[in-house]
Amino acid sequence: MLTQRPSATHKYNNSLDFETVVNHSFANYKKIALYAGLVLFVFFFFFVIFLSTAAISIIGEENINERAIKNFEKLLTTKPYIWYYTGFSILTSCLLSPFMAGFYKMADAAEKDTSFGVSALFSMYTSPLIVPIVATTFLIELTTKGLSLVFDEMGLSFVGLILTIIISFFTLLTTPLIVLGNCSTLESIRISTAIVAKQPIVILMLIIIGILGACLGLFAFCIGAFFTYPFVLSVIYTIYSQLIDSEKTM
Repeated sequence: MLTQRPSATHKYNNSLDFETVVNHSFANYKKIALYAGLVLFVFFFFFVIFLSTAAISIIGEENINERAIKNFEKLLTTKPYIWYYTGFSILTSCLLSPFMAGFYKMADAAEKDTSFGVSALFSMYTSPLIVPIVATTFLIELTTKGLSLVFDEMGLSFVGLILTIIISFFTLLTTPLIVLGNCSTLESIRISTAIVAKQPIVILMLIIIGILGACLGLFAFCIGAFFTYPFVLSVIYTIYSQLIDSEKTM
Protein backbone atom coordinates (compact mmCIF):
# COMPACT_ATOMS: atom_id res chain seq x y z
CA MET A 1 0.00 0.00 0.00
CA LEU A 2 1.37 3.37 -1.01
CA THR A 3 1.55 6.09 1.61
CA GLN A 4 0.72 9.64 0.66
CA ARG A 5 3.69 11.92 0.62
CA PRO A 6 3.30 14.85 3.02
CA SER A 7 2.76 18.17 1.31
CA ALA A 8 4.57 21.26 2.48
CA THR A 9 3.50 24.87 2.55
CA HIS A 10 6.24 27.45 2.80
CA LYS A 11 6.26 30.87 4.41
CA TYR A 12 8.93 33.16 3.08
CA ASN A 13 10.69 35.88 5.00
CA ASN A 14 11.26 38.95 2.88
CA SER A 15 14.58 40.03 4.36
CA LEU A 16 17.90 38.36 4.98
CA ASP A 17 20.24 39.96 7.50
CA PHE A 18 23.86 39.54 6.43
CA GLU A 19 25.41 39.62 9.91
CA THR A 20 22.80 37.28 11.37
CA VAL A 21 23.37 34.69 8.65
CA VAL A 22 27.15 34.83 9.06
CA ASN A 23 26.94 34.42 12.84
CA HIS A 24 24.42 31.59 12.66
CA SER A 25 26.43 29.88 9.92
CA PHE A 26 29.60 29.95 12.01
CA ALA A 27 27.76 28.65 15.08
CA ASN A 28 26.24 25.83 13.02
CA TYR A 29 29.56 25.05 11.37
CA LYS A 30 31.34 24.65 14.71
CA LYS A 31 28.87 21.91 15.66
CA ILE A 32 29.34 19.85 12.48
CA ALA A 33 32.92 20.65 11.44
CA LEU A 34 34.61 17.65 13.06
CA TYR A 35 32.10 15.01 11.96
CA ALA A 36 31.69 16.42 8.46
CA GLY A 37 35.41 17.02 7.95
CA LEU A 38 36.42 13.53 9.01
CA VAL A 39 33.82 11.90 6.78
CA LEU A 40 34.84 14.04 3.80
CA PHE A 41 38.50 13.20 4.34
CA VAL A 42 37.92 9.45 4.66
CA PHE A 43 35.49 9.44 1.74
CA PHE A 44 37.90 11.33 -0.54
CA PHE A 45 40.79 9.07 0.52
CA PHE A 46 38.94 5.88 -0.42
CA PHE A 47 37.52 7.49 -3.56
CA VAL A 48 41.04 8.29 -4.81
CA ILE A 49 42.14 4.73 -4.03
CA PHE A 50 39.14 3.39 -5.93
CA LEU A 51 39.86 5.55 -9.01
CA SER A 52 43.57 4.68 -8.93
CA THR A 53 42.84 0.97 -8.65
CA ALA A 54 40.32 1.16 -11.48
CA ALA A 55 42.79 3.04 -13.71
CA ILE A 56 45.57 0.53 -13.05
CA SER A 57 43.22 -2.38 -13.72
CA ILE A 58 42.05 -0.92 -17.04
CA ILE A 59 45.34 0.47 -18.33
CA GLY A 60 47.80 -1.86 -16.63
CA GLU A 61 50.53 -0.76 -14.24
CA GLU A 62 53.28 -1.45 -16.80
CA ASN A 63 51.62 0.92 -19.29
CA ILE A 64 51.47 3.89 -16.93
CA ASN A 65 54.35 6.15 -17.89
CA GLU A 66 54.92 9.77 -18.90
CA ARG A 67 54.33 9.12 -22.60
CA ALA A 68 51.13 7.18 -21.95
CA ILE A 69 49.83 9.97 -19.72
CA LYS A 70 50.50 12.59 -22.42
CA ASN A 71 48.75 10.47 -25.05
CA PHE A 72 45.82 10.00 -22.71
CA GLU A 73 45.58 13.76 -22.14
CA LYS A 74 45.45 14.31 -25.90
CA LEU A 75 42.82 11.61 -26.23
CA LEU A 76 40.62 13.36 -23.68
CA THR A 77 40.41 16.44 -25.91
CA THR A 78 38.79 14.50 -28.76
CA LYS A 79 35.03 14.85 -29.15
CA PRO A 80 33.94 11.27 -28.27
CA TYR A 81 35.87 11.29 -25.00
CA ILE A 82 34.59 14.75 -24.10
CA TRP A 83 31.08 13.31 -24.33
CA TYR A 84 32.13 10.26 -22.29
CA TYR A 85 33.70 12.49 -19.65
CA THR A 86 30.56 14.67 -19.50
CA GLY A 87 28.37 11.62 -19.03
CA PHE A 88 30.67 10.25 -16.34
CA SER A 89 30.67 13.61 -14.56
CA ILE A 90 26.86 13.79 -14.54
CA LEU A 91 26.61 10.19 -13.32
CA THR A 92 29.13 10.81 -10.52
CA SER A 93 27.28 13.95 -9.39
CA CYS A 94 24.00 12.03 -9.27
CA LEU A 95 25.52 9.17 -7.27
CA LEU A 96 27.11 11.57 -4.77
CA SER A 97 24.11 13.92 -4.45
CA PRO A 98 22.39 11.93 -1.64
CA PHE A 99 25.68 11.96 0.29
CA MET A 100 25.99 15.74 -0.06
CA ALA A 101 22.32 16.13 0.87
CA GLY A 102 23.08 14.40 4.16
CA PHE A 103 25.10 17.43 5.25
CA TYR A 104 21.91 19.49 5.39
CA LYS A 105 20.28 16.89 7.63
CA MET A 106 23.32 17.09 9.88
CA ALA A 107 23.29 20.90 9.86
CA ASP A 108 19.59 20.93 10.68
CA ALA A 109 20.08 18.52 13.58
CA ALA A 110 22.94 20.65 14.90
CA GLU A 111 20.83 23.80 14.63
CA LYS A 112 18.05 22.18 16.65
CA ASP A 113 20.54 20.68 19.14
CA THR A 114 19.38 17.15 18.44
CA SER A 115 21.77 14.22 18.34
CA PHE A 116 23.40 13.28 15.05
CA GLY A 117 26.21 11.09 13.86
CA VAL A 118 28.15 10.14 10.78
CA SER A 119 25.23 7.99 9.66
CA ALA A 120 23.24 11.18 8.98
CA LEU A 121 25.43 11.82 5.95
CA PHE A 122 24.32 8.56 4.37
CA SER A 123 20.69 8.63 5.47
CA MET A 124 19.43 9.98 2.13
CA TYR A 125 20.46 6.78 0.34
CA THR A 126 17.69 4.92 2.16
CA SER A 127 15.18 7.77 2.11
CA PRO A 128 12.30 8.20 -0.39
CA LEU A 129 13.77 11.66 -0.98
CA ILE A 130 16.62 10.09 -2.94
CA VAL A 131 14.45 10.20 -6.08
CA PRO A 132 13.89 14.00 -6.18
CA ILE A 133 17.46 14.61 -4.97
CA VAL A 134 18.99 12.61 -7.81
CA ALA A 135 16.46 13.87 -10.36
CA THR A 136 17.16 17.51 -9.47
CA THR A 137 20.91 16.97 -9.63
CA PHE A 138 20.52 15.27 -13.00
CA LEU A 139 18.46 18.12 -14.49
CA ILE A 140 20.83 20.82 -13.25
CA GLU A 141 23.96 18.93 -14.30
CA LEU A 142 22.50 18.05 -17.70
CA THR A 143 21.58 21.68 -18.31
CA THR A 144 24.89 23.17 -17.22
CA LYS A 145 27.05 20.53 -18.91
CA GLY A 146 24.94 20.69 -22.06
CA LEU A 147 25.27 24.47 -22.30
CA SER A 148 29.03 24.21 -21.71
CA LEU A 149 29.38 21.73 -24.57
CA VAL A 150 27.29 23.88 -26.91
CA PHE A 151 29.25 27.04 -26.23
CA ASP A 152 32.56 25.14 -26.38
CA GLU A 153 31.63 24.08 -29.91
CA MET A 154 30.95 27.74 -30.73
CA GLY A 155 34.31 28.79 -29.30
CA LEU A 156 32.56 30.65 -26.46
CA SER A 157 33.69 28.59 -23.49
CA PHE A 158 33.61 31.63 -21.23
CA VAL A 159 29.90 32.16 -21.90
CA GLY A 160 29.21 28.53 -21.00
CA LEU A 161 31.14 28.96 -17.75
CA ILE A 162 29.19 32.10 -16.82
CA LEU A 163 25.86 30.40 -17.51
CA THR A 164 26.93 27.40 -15.42
CA ILE A 165 27.78 29.67 -12.49
CA ILE A 166 24.47 31.55 -12.82
CA ILE A 167 22.37 28.37 -12.94
CA SER A 168 24.27 26.84 -10.00
CA PHE A 169 23.78 30.06 -8.02
CA PHE A 170 20.03 30.30 -8.57
CA THR A 171 19.51 26.61 -7.77
CA LEU A 172 21.71 26.47 -4.67
CA LEU A 173 18.71 26.01 -2.35
CA THR A 174 17.20 23.07 -4.24
CA THR A 175 18.73 20.35 -2.05
CA PRO A 176 17.73 21.82 1.34
CA LEU A 177 14.28 22.52 -0.10
CA ILE A 178 13.95 18.81 -0.90
CA VAL A 179 15.61 17.42 2.22
CA LEU A 180 14.11 19.83 4.76
CA GLY A 181 11.12 21.29 2.91
CA ASN A 182 9.83 18.10 1.26
CA CYS A 183 9.66 19.80 -2.15
CA SER A 184 9.51 17.96 -5.45
CA THR A 185 12.15 18.27 -8.16
CA LEU A 186 10.54 21.03 -10.23
CA GLU A 187 9.15 22.71 -7.12
CA SER A 188 12.59 22.99 -5.54
CA ILE A 189 14.08 24.51 -8.70
CA ARG A 190 11.23 27.00 -9.04
CA ILE A 191 11.26 28.07 -5.38
CA SER A 192 15.05 28.30 -5.18
CA THR A 193 15.18 30.46 -8.30
CA ALA A 194 12.42 32.74 -7.00
CA ILE A 195 14.06 33.17 -3.59
CA VAL A 196 17.55 33.91 -4.91
CA ALA A 197 16.14 36.31 -7.52
CA LYS A 198 14.65 38.47 -4.72
CA GLN A 199 17.96 39.04 -2.91
CA PRO A 200 20.78 38.02 -5.30
CA ILE A 201 23.37 40.51 -4.04
CA VAL A 202 23.05 39.60 -0.36
CA ILE A 203 23.00 35.86 -1.08
CA LEU A 204 25.96 36.18 -3.46
CA MET A 205 27.97 38.03 -0.79
CA LEU A 206 27.13 35.32 1.75
CA ILE A 207 28.20 32.54 -0.63
CA ILE A 208 31.46 34.38 -1.33
CA ILE A 209 32.08 34.64 2.43
CA GLY A 210 31.41 30.90 2.72
CA ILE A 211 33.81 30.07 -0.11
CA LEU A 212 36.52 32.33 1.32
CA GLY A 213 36.09 30.65 4.69
CA ALA A 214 36.37 27.23 3.09
CA CYS A 215 39.50 28.27 1.22
CA LEU A 216 41.29 28.91 4.50
CA GLY A 217 41.70 25.15 4.79
CA LEU A 218 44.03 25.17 1.78
CA PHE A 219 46.70 26.80 3.95
CA ALA A 220 46.74 23.74 6.22
CA PHE A 221 48.48 21.48 3.69
CA CYS A 222 45.14 21.32 1.81
CA ILE A 223 43.91 18.70 4.30
CA GLY A 224 42.23 21.48 6.25
CA ALA A 225 39.94 22.09 3.27
CA PHE A 226 38.00 18.95 4.22
CA PHE A 227 37.19 20.56 7.56
CA THR A 228 36.47 24.08 6.25
CA TYR A 229 34.37 23.12 3.20
CA PRO A 230 31.31 22.32 5.41
CA PHE A 231 31.22 26.04 6.23
CA VAL A 232 29.83 26.67 2.74
CA LEU A 233 27.07 24.15 3.41
CA SER A 234 26.34 25.76 6.78
CA VAL A 235 25.96 29.11 5.02
CA ILE A 236 23.53 27.64 2.48
CA TYR A 237 21.60 25.89 5.24
CA THR A 238 21.37 29.11 7.27
CA ILE A 239 20.16 31.07 4.24
CA TYR A 240 17.45 28.45 3.80
CA SER A 241 16.45 28.38 7.47
CA GLN A 242 16.36 32.19 7.68
CA LEU A 243 14.20 32.60 4.59
CA ILE A 244 11.88 29.63 4.73
CA ASP A 245 9.53 28.32 7.36
CA SER A 246 8.20 24.93 6.29
CA GLU A 247 5.02 23.54 7.77
CA LYS A 248 4.30 19.91 6.89
CA THR A 249 0.75 18.70 6.90
CA MET A 250 -0.74 15.41 5.92
